[in-house]
Amino acid sequence: MLNRKILLRKEVKSILRIASDSALDEMWKKHDFPNPIRIGIRRIGWYADEMEGWLRGRDEERLSREIAS
Repeated sequence: MLNRKILLRKEVKSILRIASDSALDEMWKKHDFPNPIRIGIRRIGWYADEMEGWLRGRDEERLSREIAS
């Protein structure tokens, strides 16, 4: 468990290609986006493996819609 990589907000936004903090906050508060973990008083992060799983899921959804069309 302790070997899991933690991505900071800036890294997650870079991966998702979004600029605003509020867009990221909205994603994890209202959707099936992985929940962050608190890593400090004012700092949160996301486990890299959970982010990768979430992205794989979005890709699978996209592929299944393309096949169904």
